[in-house]
Amino acid sequence: MGFEQQDVMHADWDQLVDDILLAKICRMNFLRLTQRPVQPEVYDYCDRLGLLTQTDLPLFGVLRCNQFSEAARQAGEMERLVRNHPCNIMVTYINEPFPGGQGKLHRHLARLELERFFLAADQAVHLMNPDRVIKAVDGDYDPPGPGLPDNHCYCGWYNGHGVDLGRLHKGYWQKVKPGWLYGCGEFGAEELDHENVMRGRYPASWLPATADEEAAWTPDRIVQAQTGRFHYMWFDTQHTVADWIAAGQAHQAWVTRLTTEAFRRDPRMVSFAIHLFIDAFPAGWMKAIMDVWRQPKPAYFAYREALAPLLANLRGDRTAFFAGEEMTFEAWICNDLEETPDAWLHYQLEAGGRAHFSGRAPATVPSYSNAFQGFLCLPAPAVAERTTVTLRLALVGADGRVLHDTAVDVEVFPAESRHVPGPSQAAGASSPRRACIVAAPDSEAGRLAQALAVTPIGLGDAGPGDALLIGDTTQEAVAVAAAVGRGATAVYLGLPPGRHETVAGAVEVTRCGMNARHFVSRATGHPLVADFRPTDFRFWYVYRVGYVTPFLPTTLSPRQGSGCAAPGWTPILTSGNGDWSSGWGPALAAAEKELGVGRGRVCQLELANRVAGNPVARLFAGRLLWG
Repeated sequence: MGFEQQDVMHADWDQLVDDILLAKICRMNFLRLTQRPVQPEVYDYCDRLGLLTQTDLPLFGVLRCNQFSEAARQAGEMERLVRNHPCNIMVTYINEPFPGGQGKLHRHLARLELERFFLAADQAVHLMNPDRVIKAVDGDYDPPGPGLPDNHCYCGWYNGHGVDLGRLHKGYWQKVKPGWLYGCGEFGAEELDHENVMRGRYPASWLPATADEEAAWTPDRIVQAQTGRFHYMWFDTQHTVADWIAAGQAHQAWVTRLTTEAFRRDPRMVSFAIHLFIDAFPAGWMKAIMDVWRQPKPAYFAYREALAPLLANLRGDRTAFFAGEEMTFEAWICNDLEETPDAWLHYQLEAGGRAHFSGRAPATVPSYSNAFQGFLCLPAPAVAERTTVTLRLALVGADGRVLHDTAVDVEVFPAESRHVPGPSQAAGASSPRRACIVAAPDSEAGRLAQALAVTPIGLGDAGPGDALLIGDTTQEAVAVAAAVGRGATAVYLGLPPGRHETVAGAVEVTRCGMNARHFVSRATGHPLVADFRPTDFRFWYVYRVGYVTPFLPTTLSPRQGSGCAAPGWTPILTSGNGDWSSGWGPALAAAEKELGVGRGRVCQLELANRVAGNPVARLFAGRLLWG
């Protein structure tokens, strides 16, 4: 979106060459010139250096009724500009058309009228070049359209955009014509510029001037930056500029790898483009994977690795296990080349600096396609403490040369730790698991009780160390208060949106803006979660559906300026809430209040379907009830 045009504008031909080569080094094979043709010199250099291009008509969202003929004329002019450049393999007419003329059908073309424009533009283009390949729409928000279906997908930033991130990782895509191939013209996630660019090129008012300012600084100070608002959906709130950059870069790289590998495994996904490559300005569009000074962000290298022409790939829905559990990962080979070498897949599991398991199997290398190779099923090794283990997969040629290799890190928890209810209890001690269920069996509280196999007790029997699992604040309120007075812990789970009177006071529950969440922050210092890591409460698997699903549909509305649901409440887990049209701010996902010898807790995480496949969810659930 403009870096290559600035190269031409400044007659900086060396920089234009470098920029094209940086794309090729990253293993990109084309640039989508989004919503505009560019100067002939750009096409000349792409011709010479072997980088393909897609050229778009400068049209976004809608087409004014009185511009129908002019747009068709300009489509023909666009083709005249690019037709003698072999690099340009495709033209496109409109970016992200909106349904219903964006609510102004007196001014903008309706969809059927817009498709008549496509026909007229086709005629204009094919008069100039009968062989031109046309993708009428890039990022269709009012499908289906003619030709190759294309959908934009920012589900790793605008949460749930297009398709949920867990479903994308599993292999799903958006609704398209049955049996048709498709493309994704835009995907990505925001990340701030490198700090030297920020300090060297940003207005001083955007950045903190003192250490005290920095502690309270957020990227909201940067004009049109989205990280300050949307980070709540993906990573912890940070407290220095450097930490904001590092956390955002790590998220961008994670999403880039996850999304690109999902596209590589999808045989119907024939075209995709990350948004954005090189930023044309400081803070111009911070989804770029390389900043204006051509400094790569970690996502640049994640993208490059995921674009390896011959790719060995591992896919798993779980990234954490208890020792002894079976770990299952899919092995894939993705090949953009014609050649299909004879090869073997070598795999091994490493922990503590040594291999615990290894093996090999013959590989089936497809031509110009991808192929599932089978499942790697192996037990999580015995460990005395939480341990990061690495599963490696290598595609090895008949001559012993490694053609490509990959690895995934997995967290393994001691088998006995699943029984520890709280961080202060000695390792190996068993949980009392006594609980009174004040909830319907099919509620979140009722299902969690079943999942944890609690020993049910009556309200009158509940006392110190016992938990009350409550799904409805209107039931047995007096008896619940009495049990808490005897030392029990009242845990309210999955309360529906609205105002609720708990034993600890009133709370307000609000639906999450931008869909249910895949992440909550444990950076509260609360003893129940103090020993967990920044990404432990992220991307949790559900056995019932067979893939990762969001687990936070609602938040506890914060009291103004405090981040607490009501006076006296202590945060356990936090998130944030807002939407496109309103401001964002911190919100609670779980909180507690001390009540004499007892306590009240509220938790909006959906734990019942996740304690069986996520060690952190299981550990947290035990601590929440009995810790």
